[in-house]
Amino acid sequence: MVTRSMDEIRSKYISSMGQELGASFYELYRKLVELHVVWQQYRQLFGGDPDTVHMLNRASGLFFKIVQDELWDSVLLGVSRMTDPPTTGKKKNLTIQSLPELISDAVLQGDVRILCDKALAAAEFAREHRNKRIAHQDHDYLSNRNSDPLSGISRAAVEEMLASLRAVLNRLDLHFRDNTVMYEDFVDESGARLLVHKLRQLERLQGTARIAR
Repeated sequence: MVTRSMDEIRSKYISSMGQELGASFYELYRKLVELHVVWQQYRQLFGGDPDTVHMLNRASGLFFKIVQDELWDSVLLGVSRMTDPPTTGKKKNLTIQSLPELISDAVLQGDVRILCDKALAAAEFAREHRNKRIAHQDHDYLSNRNSDPLSGISRAAVEEMLASLRAVLNRLDLHFRDNTVMYEDFVDESGARLLVHKLRQLERLQGTARIAR
């Protein structure tokens, strides 16, 4: 059922944008949805509620520290992939930078190029972390982190990166389908929020059991 629904979405993009642009757009749309889902899980676990973070540390501090780091790096990797050059050597990459060349309308193409440039600038931090720390083991950085430090990054910077990627895709969606996608409002019924709820329930039950004894 889910697969059929995604196939329908792909077909609609191809129908409205043409085969090459529509198929490419759909894959980037799908990746951006996935990226927002991962970021949502991060925010629900570690995004600003101290009580939740303390509870996670009580439940399994080491495990949730690993989860925190992996979710964070996964988002930075995803942003980096979305903003990579359209080619690496002789191989093609599917990124937002692939889109302008597929657009025949000159005005729309110019608008998308400008938005892609803004997204690249916003993603500079993610790409630096990807290149030096996540996907590669940069020798100078690992040998002396003080002399070759990484730029700082924050949740606000990640939000800006994601907003810039949404702007690129939604510009095309608005032009071809008179529609935009609320990527950031993914409805989650079984992810991190549910886990936090169940851990809180468990702590309350354990507290009640201790009092009863």
